[in-house]
Amino acid sequence: MNPVTTKIRHIADAILTDISTGRLRNGDRIESERKLTQVFGVSLGTVQRALEELAHRGVLAREHGRGTFVRVIGSSVDARYIRFRNPAGEDMPVFWQILGRRKVKTTARLAQFFGANESLIRIDRSIDVNRQFVLISQFFLTEANFEALTRGEDLKDNVNLRKFLSERLALPTLRLEQLVGFERMPAEVARLLKVRVDEPCFAMELRGYSVSDRPLYLQRIMGEPFEGASLLIDVNM
Repeated sequence: MNPVTTKIRHIADAILTDISTGRLRNGDRIESERKLTQVFGVSLGTVQRALEELAHRGVLAREHGRGTFVRVIGSSVDARYIRFRNPAGEDMPVFWQILGRRKVKTTARLAQFFGANESLIRIDRSIDVNRQFVLISQFFLTEANFEALTRGEDLKDNVNLRKFLSERLALPTLRLEQLVGFERMPAEVARLLKVRVDEPCFAMELRGYSVSDRPLYLQRIMGEPFEGASLLIDVNM
């Protein structure tokens, strides 16, 4: 990682920490860019890149002539239906970030859901829950739906994929199956989370069906077992 990238991540992490600890709340205005250059001892361009990254992730809203503000956490991302609550029953900040996307082989498990002849795309994202723990999301859909969905555009971190499918392709999620359990940590997930492969893995699978009960997407959310948070799935969102 080059020095500039390290500085950008340091600024972004500092702002995320302020949000998760309550020092910055929804709607709060971030310090001016000039002030941030003094606080972090970096160039104006580095500060702007850090703020743009957080805006791209849906954490901040940049308004011309007014400044940069904390967005309502979870208002525009998949966290609307996958939420976490602390022991006091309060919703916890959740930060989603796209890690990548790629064409994948159709395993027996995927073929059982989508059919053996479908070409599939997997979108990988990290789910940072209040800076306390991180889970990995793998979102599978057919290559045909993916191409029609994105239209050659890059997906943003804060996109609600279920809503996107409904609005762009007229394919609403009409039924949702939920499977929750524990399994051996997949090697790919272990690498991303920097944990051992033989550790226990929390695994949740969501299977979305659309019109005529047609398989639409399969999403797997995996990570180390967590504490200090309860998982809430709102199927109406």
